[in-house]
Amino acid sequence: MKKHIFLFIIIISTFSCADLDDLAPINSIPTASAITDVSSAKAALNGVYSSLQDGNFDKWLSLPQFFSDEAEATGTFPTRLEYGNLNVFPANGTAAGVFTGLYVTINNANNVIALVPQVTDPNFTAEDKQDIIGQAKFIRAHNYLQLVTLWNDVPLILQPTTDVGEALNVPTTAASGIYDQIIADFTDASQNVTADTGPFAASKQAANAFLARVALYQGRWSDALSLAQSVVGDGFDLATVPYLEDQIYSLNFTSTDGNVLNFFYGPADFGGRYSIGPSQTILTAFEEGDTRFAASIDTSSASVPYGTKYPSFDAGIAGTATDPIFFIRHAEMVLIAAEAAAEMGDFGTASMYINQVRARAGLGAIELDGTNYVEAILQERFVEFAFEGPFRLIDLRRRGMAEQVLGPIGYDACDSVWPLPQRDVDRNPNLTQNGCCNC
Repeated sequence: MKKHIFLFIIIISTFSCADLDDLAPINSIPTASAITDVSSAKAALNGVYSSLQDGNFDKWLSLPQFFSDEAEATGTFPTRLEYGNLNVFPANGTAAGVFTGLYVTINNANNVIALVPQVTDPNFTAEDKQDIIGQAKFIRAHNYLQLVTLWNDVPLILQPTTDVGEALNVPTTAASGIYDQIIADFTDASQNVTADTGPFAASKQAANAFLARVALYQGRWSDALSLAQSVVGDGFDLATVPYLEDQIYSLNFTSTDGNVLNFFYGPADFGGRYSIGPSQTILTAFEEGDTRFAASIDTSSASVPYGTKYPSFDAGIAGTATDPIFFIRHAEMVLIAAEAAAEMGDFGTASMYINQVRARAGLGAIELDGTNYVEAILQERFVEFAFEGPFRLIDLRRRGMAEQVLGPIGYDACDSVWPLPQRDVDRNPNLTQNGCCNC
């Protein structure tokens, strides 16, 4: 592949430490390099995966955790404090950087999807083409899922953008249309990606796992149950798999291509910035004897309690840690199956699944019924996935409980969707700002 695609990746990567207000809006995302043979196609796909790492701390973890009762914004960046205060302004530069970063990855994926079918290299088999396109669609769907669950209606861009102009002034698409495309992309991946399992690249199993998550979010209970069960398989028992080793799909890092998670979650005692700290709610959410607590939070080794999901505090300088970001795990499939079964009135199956999660955590069995299953499953998801992503915020929103649970910390009806970046609204005449916002 030609050098300028690598330059593009490097340029985008530098924004992780730069002023996010300087990031370009989605209307001016550059194109990727040309794809002319099987080698350049694979290199371009690697570039799509690499772009998942850009801005990883904010893109996948911090902002939705601040915007719930899971974490506190303990740093000094004003734009992150807006999320911690549940008072986000459309001019928020960190939000704009995350928004743009997701579309950068989408645009890189769009290039692969559009250009691979045109390659005439005789060594590039039809199966290999379908595999690479399927992986690109998988990544595109994952990024759109992050967008739709946090911003709701967003622009749906399925063709690579190559320059700035009126053709890029894309209006928002209703969330239902975004979900339709997400389902189509993950379905394509489940059928055409060659790998059966991951965890650090797209696989058939991961595509079906994401389809189960989408079905849960949409309240398609029968689909959610059958998809989750297809992922774990007959006779699966989560209790036999160590905590956090049940990865289906994760974001990988190496020492030379590392992350800064230990730096931002870690306390100053270990050289960390400590920009994100456990909330009092999550500190008291774990039951006595829950073994997940020690794997999630440390309350005794430093001057402050801190998250330990990303524990490479001895990695040296920030950006060299190798802890993965857990995008989707088997535990989520088990809890999806529990919730879907309960919604369909099968409390025996629901109890069996949730107790797999509890048994692994060293906790006693519970019996779900029509009066307790929503609260019990949300509680289990809260502690199981602490600091792993936007689970808590999305769970409270999709169950219609966000105002009730988060109201005491300032959440109201206007917080059900985040404002679009104002710079994109200003530069795109076809964009309309989301609902009520701090304009």
